[in-house]
Amino acid sequence: MDSVATHCCLSASSATVSCSPKPRSTREIPGGKCMTVHLRTILVGSASLLALIPAAAFGQDTAPTTAAADEYPSDGAIVVTAQRREERLVDVPISVSAVSEATLERAQVRTVADINVVVPNIQINETVGNTYGPLITIRGLSPSADTSLARDQPVGLYLDGVPIGKSTGAAFDTVDLERVEVLRGPQGTLYGKNTIGGAVNLITRKPSGEFGGQVLVGYGSYDQFVGKAVVDLPEIAGFSLKLSGVTKQNGGYFRNSATGRNFGEQDLWAGRVDLKWQAAPSFSALYSYDITDSVGTPSQLALLAVTGSGATAFLNPMLAPYVISGRTRTTGSQAALRSDFRTTGHALTLEWEPGLGDLVLKSITARRTARTRSMSDFDGSPLDILRFTLDNDYEQFTQELQAIGSAGDFRYTVGGFFLDDKYDVWNPRWNFQFGNNAVFDVSQRGGESRSWAGYGQIAWTPASLQDRLTVSVGARYSHERKSAYELLLANTNYRLNPSSPTSGVFQRDATGAPITRSGGPAAGARPGAGGIGYTDLIPLTNSGVWKRFTPEFNILYKIQPDFSVYARYATGFKSGGINDTAATNSAFLTPYDPEKLTSFEVGMKYAGFNNRVSLNGAVFHSIYKDFQAGVFVPALVTTNIINAGEAKFTGVEVDGSVRPTDALTINFGGGYIDAHYTDFVLPDGTDVTDTYVLSRVPEWNWQLGAVHRADIGFATLETSANYSWRSSQYTNIVADPLAQLPSYGLLSARLALTDIALGNGSNLELALWGKNLTDKEYMVSAINLAVLTVGQYGDPRTFGAEARIKF
Repeated sequence: MDSVATHCCLSASSATVSCSPKPRSTREIPGGKCMTVHLRTILVGSASLLALIPAAAFGQDTAPTTAAADEYPSDGAIVVTAQRREERLVDVPISVSAVSEATLERAQVRTVADINVVVPNIQINETVGNTYGPLITIRGLSPSADTSLARDQPVGLYLDGVPIGKSTGAAFDTVDLERVEVLRGPQGTLYGKNTIGGAVNLITRKPSGEFGGQVLVGYGSYDQFVGKAVVDLPEIAGFSLKLSGVTKQNGGYFRNSATGRNFGEQDLWAGRVDLKWQAAPSFSALYSYDITDSVGTPSQLALLAVTGSGATAFLNPMLAPYVISGRTRTTGSQAALRSDFRTTGHALTLEWEPGLGDLVLKSITARRTARTRSMSDFDGSPLDILRFTLDNDYEQFTQELQAIGSAGDFRYTVGGFFLDDKYDVWNPRWNFQFGNNAVFDVSQRGGESRSWAGYGQIAWTPASLQDRLTVSVGARYSHERKSAYELLLANTNYRLNPSSPTSGVFQRDATGAPITRSGGPAAGARPGAGGIGYTDLIPLTNSGVWKRFTPEFNILYKIQPDFSVYARYATGFKSGGINDTAATNSAFLTPYDPEKLTSFEVGMKYAGFNNRVSLNGAVFHSIYKDFQAGVFVPALVTTNIINAGEAKFTGVEVDGSVRPTDALTINFGGGYIDAHYTDFVLPDGTDVTDTYVLSRVPEWNWQLGAVHRADIGFATLETSANYSWRSSQYTNIVADPLAQLPSYGLLSARLALTDIALGNGSNLELALWGKNLTDKEYMVSAINLAVLTVGQYGDPRTFGAEARIKF
């Protein structure tokens, strides 16, 4: 059953659903454009060859079965792997949504950031100024509003069981995505990387050992082009190989009148290799390699307001002509804008069944890298006032071991996890230099973290109660060590007084004066000043260790085989850290504390009337101690973390589907969140409990979709539409009306002819699609920089066509 939150890929033959879950030598990303041209040529050529199949072949094969009754399981057998084993959704005592590939296509989910249009109580936004760092929020628990590599994210992103440690570089393209599972609430007792808010699992299609694949070519408004090819090769001597690749281009939605280029341009290519070795019936090895390379420009930043005062009041008349009151297709930005990234990943998954009952031993070894290069203009005008470069280099190594099995009425999962990651950042800033490129603020930072964890869960389902009751207990122990360095030179303040605490972050002597490597005068250690330069300053370093034991308890009771209720008590932990974007030595040397969570949840799951009706609901209440609140620092265009005493989140989420006829399915979902601070005192003693707000928490969100399928003889006519809406929200911890995003709703639709038989087991699909069909003007982010406020508008109405051949 394909539905908005709980439906996955179906097998018409079995009537079941499968949802089983540093220093740099260069700052350029090589090879992107050339390799894109070659890949595009291959993809288009493949599509052309398949298109040469004679027209006479149409209709030679038996027409595809379109009876909707064959597409939907009759016993509610939606299967997920949210608990590391295949289970029916009604047997899982947590809030989880599973979305199939078909549902993602019908809702026009093209990237990770689009998932929020089909799943309640999740929100995914781009980061202002770049296209490579999605911010993922579940149940109102959001990141610190930027993509700092020093900070843990509250929501875990997994690719085939491998955690994506940081949001930077998480916008990689999933070439052959099979399904998505979204888990809400803390996920530590069954997943390697501890996450306090939830997890998003991206599951790709594995090699089948049988010949097959697909080729897709599409074109849309704003010069959008997509070409995709997937080939699954036959098994040979136990080896199965699947190759996939994609290329995407986007001409950009908004014109940059100052440079002649468009905002939001993208030229992306991605590839994936999956090689499986079935050495024996009890042992398999799967090696996967993926790469995504993107070259482009950042999204448009619109100047929404000018609020300079005092020393910055002179900017108001200069910037006033460029303030806009709504989305405009043309604005100006003088900077040579760019937003490029490359990600790579290697993963080796080993599975062994030693013959001890149903025990399965599993090892997941992975290495991932991300490199980003960006130049952003933060004044939203052709004037050279606020701009900066942000270059990130990140790499991570992870190792996870699992033992999954059962004994009598008991099922167990035991695991161990290790993570080692490191990063380096080059982030010069030109503030109010008006074209003087020789004078700029310097920010260099980096760090390393190591994490060890052990986790486990045991579930008891007594046969004496006819398997109606399941009681499970789980626990996790986490140990994390982090270190960081920072070199910040605030040029203007440094020129006035190098010994001032606000002149930067670097090693100082007892008087506060900078310590230089050469022993020379500190006055020469600044960019654009001649002399030795800022490299003579010595970065400041800091480190910390955080550890925590986090238990959880679940109970589930089946009132009927396809109707269950559950309750969950869970605790979570997000380690402390170091503000590597601090403005002073004291702020850098003062780490923030870990965040602790206690969560209560009750819910129900139902699939009845021959599975024509499904309904899932949950009510939750979460209490966060030492909540890590992100406080925006306008002068540095960044966010630093401070600990609030306590925050509480209370909410409800519902999703499900109704199939009134065999041809029509209606999907729905919605959520409500009440989030507020109950104890928040700033370091200076100011009580802001009642005045500060939780950022990026829309109070309401809902989705509604429908799919209709009709047999028209030579094909199936499929019509689908999806509408999603969310209420207003603040983007900053301060309830600033200038940085408030209004409510908005988005409508998408798709019209397709599917199952057109081509002969030789191949079939053709032709589709028209549209997104934001009402051309809604909406904002996805806004930042108040004290002297001005800039915001980012969402994409306008887009539409296109695509053709797909499956073989």
